[in-house]
Amino acid sequence: MRLPLIALLIAIAASSAAAQAPPARPAAPAPAAPAKESPLPTLNMVVPQRDRDAAYAYYRDEVAAGRCPAPLARKDKACVAPAASPAKAWKLDQPLPDGVKAEAPPPGLIAKLSPSPAGHQYMRVDNDILVVGIGTRNVAALVVDLSRL
Repeated sequence: MRLPLIALLIAIAASSAAAQAPPARPAAPAPAAPAKESPLPTLNMVVPQRDRDAAYAYYRDEVAAGRCPAPLARKDKACVAPAASPAKAWKLDQPLPDGVKAEAPPPGLIAKLSPSPAGHQYMRVDNDILVVGIGTRNVAALVVDLSRL
């Protein structure tokens, strides 16, 4: 009777010692592939629908009043947006290329839009109104594409 009792106590002691042993360390994770270096941090900026509507309304009001603000052009007594080029001259989260001309939108439009985020300004590039970083020329967001008027 003593022998089975001693064997049982030894088995219990061995199982509790195994339970108190530190857990095995998992294998070190494989080194990750080097991340693609981006020259500038990306900015997830959301343009409110109110600003999009205000921009479209501004240009529609100008056309209705008989004015034709840039980039719109007169064609057969009508004011229309030039056809959109299939390839945009800019890319989101990338600086504007050196050869791309960016102009400030009309002051009347800027007055109707929300204040631009700190360090950014509204700019017109071809048919697009963009939010662009000051000094970096980094395109943060598209406000409107005027070829969709």
